[in-house]
Amino acid sequence: YELDHIKDLVNKDSRIKLVRHKDSRREYRDILKDRDNVLEYQRLQSKEVFKNTDYLISFTGLEGTKALLFGIFKVEDVGTKWHEKEQKEVFYYTLTEEKLCDDLIDRLVIDWGTATLSWHQWYDKQEKEVLEILPKGYLGEFKGLTNIVLDFDDLKKLISNPDANRDWKGNLSSVNGIYMILDKKEGKQYIGSAYGKGGIWQRWSDYAINVHGGNKLLKKLCKSDVNYKQNFQYTVLKS
Repeated sequence: YELDHIKDLVNKDSRIKLVRHKDSRREYRDILKDRDNVLEYQRLQSKEVFKNTDYLISFTGLEGTKALLFGIFKVEDVGTKWHEKEQKEVFYYTLTEEKLCDDLIDRLVIDWGTATLSWHQWYDKQEKEVLEILPKGYLGEFKGLTNIVLDFDDLKKLISNPDANRDWKGNLSSVNGIYMILDKKEGKQYIGSAYGKGGIWQRWSDYAINVHGGNKLLKKLCKSDVNYKQNFQYTVLKS
């Protein structure tokens, strides 16, 4: 029902493709973590895959055959652009993001089906089951303390939405331990500890609020560049 509803909002007579972005290669996993990077990644295509397409309903791949709604885009035009990494001309699409179903973006999960290798498919030729609508602010399944790898935006989202991430809060609040903040730009590691009421959750809440959490070195970095927080990555070393 939800996908039919989206199509009705776009235009019943439009030629629509469903797109699922997922790649196991490390460099693409990093791309898919950042919305702006995904937008550019979607525009650049080695083949004219969006020919005769009016709209894209885009998803990012989750585990198995699941897919999470990323956005709805109108295909305005196509040209060519030099791709530095591939060292060749590629197709470059002008895409305009439609402000439709914004409340479902990063929440609507569908089953892409068995043909997961077919990452772009015509809407009318496919039936996709809606599996669930995630709570607003949901970060994803909690997979254990030692598997946590969060950038600052993820940390902010997590701490700001405790009800949507109850497993995360329950586990992080119940343990004290040693954590690390990695400065990905400089390669420096900041080791911290969390003790007392609220455990790691409470300590990381401080970082989500003011970035530096009272650490003098982090304060200095953040003062020199208000966007420096985008270089930080948070992990648990020992609980």
